[in-house]
Amino acid sequence: MSGENPGGKPSGFININKPPGLTSFQVIRRLRRILGIRKLGHSGVLDKPATGVLPIGVNRATKLFSYFAEFRKVYLTTLLLGFSTVTDDITSEIISAGETDGVSEKEVRLALKQFVGEFSQRPPKYSTTKVGGKEFYRIALAGEEVPHKLKRVTVEDIEFISYADGPSAEELLESRPELSEEPVKLPSLKLFTIRISCRGGFYVRSLARDLGELLKTQGCVFSLVREQVGPFRVEDTHTLEEVEEFAAEDRMQETLRPMRIIAEPELTVSLDAPSVTRLARGMPVVVKAHFLGEKARRRGMRLFATGPDGELAAIVEAGEPVGDNLPLHPRKLLM
Repeated sequence: MSGENPGGKPSGFININKPPGLTSFQVIRRLRRILGIRKLGHSGVLDKPATGVLPIGVNRATKLFSYFAEFRKVYLTTLLLGFSTVTDDITSEIISAGETDGVSEKEVRLALKQFVGEFSQRPPKYSTTKVGGKEFYRIALAGEEVPHKLKRVTVEDIEFISYADGPSAEELLESRPELSEEPVKLPSLKLFTIRISCRGGFYVRSLARDLGELLKTQGCVFSLVREQVGPFRVEDTHTLEEVEEFAAEDRMQETLRPMRIIAEPELTVSLDAPSVTRLARGMPVVVKAHFLGEKARRRGMRLFATGPDGELAAIVEAGEPVGDNLPLHPRKLLM
């Protein structure tokens, strides 16, 4: 099996297409039952109603999630204009409404441009953002005031796809009774679909909320699909049912992606067996600098070290070169 270590435990990533209605941790629990593997982890929370890419780390691969924060993420989302909710999506109670009759497609396109680049964003109240070691959603569930905390985020691009009238209030409330326990007067609703390329801890729900305020109405997320997390793409995902089928047929190797999938080629160094052994003992190794690119030779640069089998063996840090000799210091062992 790809990613196996001498102990026989498979390590790598399973690219799951998260179904709607399950939390990311519920996906983990189902996979533990299917695979009989306890050491599983995910790359970051995907909201319960959302679908799409959810990379799952198996065994040693769980050590690598700290590097996922730098990955590009791509979301295909439909946002609704006309009201806001407690959770900034359509899975919770409506808290306020705003008129949309004067909001045109042109105004939406212009407003979206203000959310491209690096800026400060306020995470949703119901999110896993932490303050003082406690998640926002736990503070909110306890009935306490959620702190006003800003995070720096980066949006590389927003592709505008479509703009249209939304469902009638009656249709929406009938299909989504959780929005209101009683009949509520809503304005005409608008829906628009966009594709967002971003980095860092960007929240699409915050974008919906802030965009609604900028357009002098209210907004929330209507639907959300995560299409990409770094090298993991939605077209390469597996459903939970597929994983269960593969596991029953002893074909799990067909779903497991090697740990080296996260390694940037220009920051990857290949090592022989003795060098890997030295790293495993916590000792630095020395390589010839001229075999590496200029970026990889920089002091303090994080590099991905692969062993003779081509699998990721360690994360190392480039030291001070001495002539053509470049010391590499172990920072995270994956053997």
